[in-house]
Amino acid sequence: MKIHNFNPGPAILPDVVKIEAARSVIDFNNKGVSILEMSHRAQDIMGIFDEATALVYEIIGISENDYEVLWLQGGASAQLFMVPMNFLNKRETAAYIDTGYWGLKAIEAAQPFGKIEVIASSKETGYDRIPKNYTVPRRAKYLYLISNNTIDGTQMHDFPEVQMPIVCDMTSDFMSRTIPLKNIGVMFSAAQKNIGSTGCTCVIIRKDMFDRKITRTIPKLLNYKTHIAAKSLYHTPPIFSVYLSLLTMRWIKQNGGLLGMEKCNAAKAKVLYDEIDTSALFEGNVVKEDRSDMNVCFRMKSPELESGFLKFAEQNGIMGIKGFPTVGGFRASLYNALPIESVEFLVSLMQTFREM
Repeated sequence: MKIHNFNPGPAILPDVVKIEAARSVIDFNNKGVSILEMSHRAQDIMGIFDEATALVYEIIGISENDYEVLWLQGGASAQLFMVPMNFLNKRETAAYIDTGYWGLKAIEAAQPFGKIEVIASSKETGYDRIPKNYTVPRRAKYLYLISNNTIDGTQMHDFPEVQMPIVCDMTSDFMSRTIPLKNIGVMFSAAQKNIGSTGCTCVIIRKDMFDRKITRTIPKLLNYKTHIAAKSLYHTPPIFSVYLSLLTMRWIKQNGGLLGMEKCNAAKAKVLYDEIDTSALFEGNVVKEDRSDMNVCFRMKSPELESGFLKFAEQNGIMGIKGFPTVGGFRASLYNALPIESVEFLVSLMQTFREM
């Protein structure tokens, strides 16, 4: 039976990536040893980091003159405190938008490093939308937002026009679509959604973010400048994880880059949302204008039927669609590597269940 992997992360990888990675576990670059056994100072391994970094610049369309690209450990969660630690003084203000679980985590993590002002929230409506019509205080040193909310199924399709830099957690839609770069000062993404597997986080920092003087002493390992100087090799890095990201970005490039991913992802989302919107059994969790193309959150109009549908779907090879515990219902994650055929198969099961 074919498995259709809708897991929210760690997520599905392209088959060609898994095949090449498996070869490298046995013998990397015909060296007679596994990639898992090689020193991070070996020329071949340093080449992985160089190529992975170059592909980030190329695929996103940014310049080495303007941006730094880092490959770091600690997951995206580490960036929730590293950003304010590196870019916000204790008496300064940063503006945050609360769009759900990870927004609240970011607000909590930033509290020790400065004055954190929550300028907008969609909590009152159950995080079913992206807040709008808010004012960003001019004193804010940066605006923090999340481009796609994995748990609640909302996505920021347009970025706000602001005077200060934007810090953006792009973990669940990084390299899935084109984005406006004009105001982005920092963007980061854990790899395990669209560009690889667990173990590394890609952090992109506009160089002028370092123009401001930060008065606190930053531990060396948590200082972005340390990793910039060492080209992400300050200590033993997550070699295999970065290698998987390299292979995945090669696949992204070969399949049309960001425009190719965006077109394919929008088509997948349309197939599923069209079924949800016309179904007698299912309904979406999110207002239409803010629905995510990455994480489609939906439920049944009769909640007592949900366990039956989940069992039916799993028996037919559907993996990973159970909703997050705080949300319930279902969540189908449509990351880059998921083929549209899997979405069409899920829709066919939804239709079949209706007739049972």
